[in-house]
Amino acid sequence: MLVGFLVFKYLTHPPPDLSRELRTWMNSGEFYDFHGFKIFFIDRKGSGVGGTLVALHGFPTFSYDWTKILPGLEKQFSRVILIDCLGFGLSDKPTQHNYSIFEQADVIEGLLASLHVKDAHLISHDYGDTVAQEMVARFNERETKDGLGILSLCMLNGGVFTETSHPRPLQLLLLRPWLGPILAGLVPYHLYKHGFSEIFGPNTQPTSDEFWEFWTGIRYNRGERVLYRILQYIPERYANEERWVGALQSTVVPVHMIYGPADPVNPPEFVTHYRKVMPNPSISVLPGTIGHYPQWEAPGAVLKSYVKFITGLPKH
Repeated sequence: MLVGFLVFKYLTHPPPDLSRELRTWMNSGEFYDFHGFKIFFIDRKGSGVGGTLVALHGFPTFSYDWTKILPGLEKQFSRVILIDCLGFGLSDKPTQHNYSIFEQADVIEGLLASLHVKDAHLISHDYGDTVAQEMVARFNERETKDGLGILSLCMLNGGVFTETSHPRPLQLLLLRPWLGPILAGLVPYHLYKHGFSEIFGPNTQPTSDEFWEFWTGIRYNRGERVLYRILQYIPERYANEERWVGALQSTVVPVHMIYGPADPVNPPEFVTHYRKVMPNPSISVLPGTIGHYPQWEAPGAVLKSYVKFITGLPKH
């Protein structure tokens, strides 16, 4: 009976309040209506001449992931757009919804169309890499200039190849039928923090406040309840591997990877496979202590690698 009471108290415990930093982040953005769902985005004016950049975040976090390199990105581009995918961060998180990578690509393309963005560079991380792959696949299929023109794609650590991707134990548990829906609402902060810390490098761990901000983003709008639904992107990767890997292999879009090797999700075997599979394998391998969130762990090194890539692109 005591256990049941404690579970009830946990499930009904309100999400943590947004920190001052997250409140400022929210106030700097706005919402786009996607089929009745509110999608949070930030549309920043930059001082650079590189056109529009669109940033796609990873799982289970949100656009706040890019905050450490955002000032540097604004110096390179005239416009930077950051988006919280459906089910993430400050966006709506419907509980009875079948989340999919295809729909997330629809969300991004719909928002960009509403903002009159015709051409853009993409930078993506983790889950966002897969969304970007679907967007590149659609770009490759177009026979006209209708739709978003993708000028370049830079990916950061993500499960681009199923052969080298190793989902975390908690993710695999959440994917189990019957167990996932129950477990999703029961994961306490300390278990989340322990598991999340393992994908960062040993010397580049987030601070306690930063871990809490990531957790706040997950729990905002009771997002912990939909994690098991969003995780269907893992079997989606297997089902669509030929389409999504093939999109990178056949595209005319310049593609670059920035990779942190201290990553249990995508360990160093990823680099060998990337160089083997990609026709023109452009990749920056960061120091061996950098893990799965390089834009958070080594923002300076990521910016340096990205600027080198972007400035080396053919001029349009």
